[in-house]
Amino acid sequence: MEATHPTFPPELAFIIGESHLAKVALSWLPAEDVPEPYQGLLNHDHDMTSELAAFHGEPISLEVLKSEQNDHCHLREVVLHGAETDKPVEYGVIEILLDAFPAELRPDILAGHIPLGSLIINSKLLFHSEPQGFFSVPSDHIPDIFPKSTPSEILYGRYNHLIRDDGSCLARIIEILPSTRAR
Repeated sequence: MEATHPTFPPELAFIIGESHLAKVALSWLPAEDVPEPYQGLLNHDHDMTSELAAFHGEPISLEVLKSEQNDHCHLREVVLHGAETDKPVEYGVIEILLDAFPAELRPDILAGHIPLGSLIINSKLLFHSEPQGFFSVPSDHIPDIFPKSTPSEILYGRYNHLIRDDGSCLARIIEILPSTRAR
């Protein structure tokens, strides 16, 4: 099967250009070429935060590296950490479409203290993930994010959409996982 090479919307492309992924070429892969345990962590239709919490055996916390608001979008570059160990468990660049969220969730989204997946799950908002493509990237492109990765080690990620049950898009996310050796 051929790898999906998605096109990023302008807002997400903008924040990528301002992030650790600026000028980094992602190597797009067919889903079945993503090895385990990354396959199970990336190729599913639910939220990533609870998937990471179960895999790492601890709650997940959010570190916002950069954020900005552009019209009705909240753009941010983030690192998710194990809340108890403080180990980085995901790097992400995200476009959050604020108008798709209930008004009562928007202040918590903008505050940036709780991972988006946790906010959505806790709010009981019905949604699912629609992975748009999977990729690999050498770890030396983001060494300060995942310092326990060896140089040129291959990391895996996905481009994902979070979709409400009414079909509206909540968020578009680039997600990269650290080496499983860093656990």
